[in-house]
Amino acid sequence: MKKIDSKHKLIIIISLLSILVLAYLGLTIYNTNLLKKYNDMVFPGIYVGDVDLSSNSFDGAKVTLEANGYNILSKPIKLIANGKEYNYKLNELGVTIDCEKSIEQIKKYQEGLTYSKKIRSIYKKEKQVFNAVYKINDDMLRQVLGVIVGNSHVDVVNGYFDVSNGVSYNGGSPGYDLNVEESIKVIKDKFSNEVNPEVIELVGDTVNPTGNENYAKIDTLTSAAVTPFMPNTYARNINLNTALAYINGTVVEPGEVFSYCDKAGPFNKKGYVFYYEFVGNGVCQIATTTYNAALLGGLEIVKRYPHKKKSLYIDGGLDATVASYNSGWCVDMQFKNTYQYPIYIKAYSENGNAHVEFWSNSNAKDGFEYTTESVKIGVRGYRTYLHKWKDGVEVDKSVIATTWYSED
Repeated sequence: MKKIDSKHKLIIIISLLSILVLAYLGLTIYNTNLLKKYNDMVFPGIYVGDVDLSSNSFDGAKVTLEANGYNILSKPIKLIANGKEYNYKLNELGVTIDCEKSIEQIKKYQEGLTYSKKIRSIYKKEKQVFNAVYKINDDMLRQVLGVIVGNSHVDVVNGYFDVSNGVSYNGGSPGYDLNVEESIKVIKDKFSNEVNPEVIELVGDTVNPTGNENYAKIDTLTSAAVTPFMPNTYARNINLNTALAYINGTVVEPGEVFSYCDKAGPFNKKGYVFYYEFVGNGVCQIATTTYNAALLGGLEIVKRYPHKKKSLYIDGGLDATVASYNSGWCVDMQFKNTYQYPIYIKAYSENGNAHVEFWSNSNAKDGFEYTTESVKIGVRGYRTYLHKWKDGVEVDKSVIATTWYSED
C-alpha cells in the first residue's frame, strides 16, 4: 500500500477542518435563524397549567389560553369560615386568568435564558409548566362571601341564668361575623403569593359574650317562702303575678341592698290593675313573701313595715306592707345581701301559691339554717323570732320584731 506523504496528510486535515468549520457555521446560522424565529414565539413544551402553548406566537398563546383556560378555572378551592368549609371552583369566586401577565412571565423567562439554554430548550422540547397569573372580580367575590356571611354567622349568647331546673348560670358563647373586606384582601394575597392555593382561611370577627363569672358560683337554693293566693280575687291575682314578674331574675350583689319598691314599684306601672289611692292591691303579699325568704336566708332586714291589720296569708308579725305615692316616695321593704356571694331571686306562681326563692352559693350561709316563729302577745300584738341552727342544734334565737296591729 502506498503511503500518504505529509503533504497529503495536511491537505486531508485542512479539508476535514474546513468541513467542520462549515458545518459549525451552518449549524450556528441555522440556530441563529431558529432563535430569531422564536423571538416572538413560545418555546416547545411550554404549558400554563394544562394548556399547551408550544410554538404559538405570543399573541396566539394569549388567544389559546383564553380559549382553553376553563380547565384551570375549574380547579376546586376550599374556603373556611368559623371552622366550616365551603367548596367552590375558581371561576365561581370571580377568579379569571390574566392572560397578558401569564404570557409575559413566559416571555421574560425565555429572554432570560442563555444562548445554549435557549437552543437546548427548543431542541429537547421538554415539558415545562407555568402557573397562571390570576385576577379577581371583587364584586363577584363579594357576592359569594355575602352568602357565606349568612351561613357562618353565629349570634353571641351572653351569660344567662338557666331556671329550667332550679337555677344555674351559663357563661354564654361567642358570636361570629365574617369580615368580607378583610377576607377579600386575604384571598387576593393568597393568589398573589401562593401557587394555586387550595385552602384559604377567611377572616372573621369574634364577638365575646358579656356576663359575670361570679354568677357561676350560684348553685344552691339558700331559702324560700310560699304564700297562698286568695280565692276569687281575679284582679288581685293579676297584681300578684305582675309583682312576681318584676322581681323575678333580680340579682343582688354581695353588700347590695334590695329595694322592693325599686324593682316592683311604683305600683301603678304596666301590668298592675285595680290600683286605688296609693296602694296596688296585692303587691304587699309578694313583698311579704320576699321578706320571709330574706329572714329564712339569715339576711339583714333594712326596712320593714307591718299592715294595719293581720294578713290572712302569713302568720302575725311576719307581714310587710309597701305603698307608692305620686310624689315618688315609697313605703318600702328592703334587705341587705350579707353573703359573700350574689343572690338570684326566682319568683313565680304555681298551684295557687306565690313562690319567692333565693339562690346563692352552697357556702353562703356557712352551714346555718334559719326558721321563724310567731308568738301572739296581747289582743293584736305579735312577737316574731328567728331561730338559728347548725347541724340540727339551735345555736341562737333572736327577736325579729314586735308588731302591734291597729285594726282587727
